[in-house]
Amino acid sequence: MLTNANSFRRVAAGTSLILAPLCLLLGMAADPSEPGVDDPLAYAHNPGAVGVSATLLHYAWILWVPGVIGLVHLVRRKGVVLANIAGVIAVLGLINFSALMISDFFDIVAFRMLPVDQAEKLMQDAAQPAMIVAWQMPGMIGSFLGLVLVAVAYAWGGRAGWWFPAGVLVGILVWLFGASAWNLVLGLGGPVILLVVFGIVGVSMIRMRDEEWATSASA
Repeated sequence: MLTNANSFRRVAAGTSLILAPLCLLLGMAADPSEPGVDDPLAYAHNPGAVGVSATLLHYAWILWVPGVIGLVHLVRRKGVVLANIAGVIAVLGLINFSALMISDFFDIVAFRMLPVDQAEKLMQDAAQPAMIVAWQMPGMIGSFLGLVLVAVAYAWGGRAGWWFPAGVLVGILVWLFGASAWNLVLGLGGPVILLVVFGIVGVSMIRMRDEEWATSASA
């Protein structure tokens, strides 16, 4: 497969679309925070679990990149402009967002070495304007908006039904609401939805013929 450009890139993109939401699901499941409890020491008391969670979440965003590139590659006529623009937004957002996962490791050290109030002030002060404007906002907005728009372009180009972008949007909203509300069911439910919809598309990409991958024209 390594000597066949079409086979390798097709399978790599399809596999990435499966592994990315799977890592997101496992990363959320490994997070030691107790649902409904705002415990600032949760990370300090569970460094191993935090390390596993942050690493899985980091690779979730990274693994979505080749998958997004594969989706954009298959949009050839209808929706191609949207696919190209959305692909750039998504890739830049995902790369930025993955970098933000490193803050979890600083949470561990800060809350283990300092009183809670000092640790909280340190983490708040670390959120400099440049970090928020150039890293956090592009990461969050670019990742979520980009993934939805790429899915819209993919459906618009005739590559999947409109259930795909609808499922991506619902999955992201459910996950964000669950994470902000400290709701374990919703926090894991969103990644499950994303795993299903991206998994279906990823499997179809893996099973696709090389000729279709190389020459496919949107309906």
